[in-house]
Amino acid sequence: MKYKLSKSDFAPAPASYQTEPRYLGYRESDCSKPYANYFTEQVAKVQPHVIEAIAVGRQPDEFAYQIDEAAVRMSRPGYEAMETGYAQLPDGKILVSVLTDMPGVCAEEWDWWFGWHGVETARYKLWHPGAHFYSAVGQDRRSDRSLTDRQRYVGNVSYVDEYLGPDSSPLSVRFLDPRAVGFLEAKPGCTTIVARGGFSTSPISFAWLIHQIRPTSNGCEMRSRFFVNDLEVLRLPSASIAGGGAGRLLTTPLGGVVEPILRRFGGVKADHFGPVMLMHCAQEMNHLARFLPQLREEFKDLP
Repeated sequence: MKYKLSKSDFAPAPASYQTEPRYLGYRESDCSKPYANYFTEQVAKVQPHVIEAIAVGRQPDEFAYQIDEAAVRMSRPGYEAMETGYAQLPDGKILVSVLTDMPGVCAEEWDWWFGWHGVETARYKLWHPGAHFYSAVGQDRRSDRSLTDRQRYVGNVSYVDEYLGPDSSPLSVRFLDPRAVGFLEAKPGCTTIVARGGFSTSPISFAWLIHQIRPTSNGCEMRSRFFVNDLEVLRLPSASIAGGGAGRLLTTPLGGVVEPILRRFGGVKADHFGPVMLMHCAQEMNHLARFLPQLREEFKDLP
C-alpha cells in the first residue's frame, strides 16, 4: 500500500524544530501551563498482560499480516489470535499489536486528544513523560473553531521527538482518513486513528499505525497495530523535511534510487524493536487513559 500525499505534506516543517530546546520532564516554565497539575515525572505501570506478552517473545509468523488486510481483520467482532505481541512476516515486515483496557474512557476523548496535543510539547509530554520531548504540527488548526476534533488531525502531520527504548527518534506521523486503508465509517461509540509513520528529518516512511477504539461494558478498549519495515520514500518538498541536512537529498530523484536499497536492507529487527514498541505503546496509552476524561472535560475549550 502506498501513502497518498495530503495538502499538509507540502507545508514547511515547523520553525520551532530548529529552535526549541529538547529535554525530558518539566522545567519551571512548563509549570505555568494551565494543565500543569496533570504533569507526572513517571509513567504509570503497564497492564499485566503486556508483561506476559514480552516474556513470551516473538510469536508465530502466522499471526502477522500486511496493512492491506488490517481493515477486514479488525472489523470483525471479537479478538485476533495476537492482540498483544509481535510477529514477523517472511518479507521482513513486523506486526506489533497492543490491547489496552480503558475503564471510564470513551472514543470521543481519543479523537479530542489527537486533535489537541500535537501543537505543544508540554501537552505531548502528558502522554509519556519518560519518553516524549518535542511536538509540533505541519498545520496549526487551532484558530478555526469550526473544525471537529477529527478535522484537526486527519490530513495533518505531527513532528515528534521521542525515545523508543534507549534510542532517540525524530519522527513524523501523517494522519489519514481510515477509509484510505479500507475501514468503513466508524460505528457510534467507536473511532479509528490511522497514520503513516516515518522520520521527520528525511522523507523515509517505515510504518503504518492503527488505533481502533471500541466500547466495552465499563469504558472502551484500544486495539493498536504497528506495521513496521514497510519502507517508502515519499515525494515530499524539501521544505517539509525538518532539520535540513542530507535527508533533503532524498526529495530529489535520488529518492527513487535509494528506495529499493532501503527495502533490501530490511529495516529494524523484530526481536529488538518488537518488545520496545510494544512496551512504549502500552505505557503511553494506559498512562493517559487514567486521566484523559478529566483532561478533556477541563480543557476541551482550550485551543
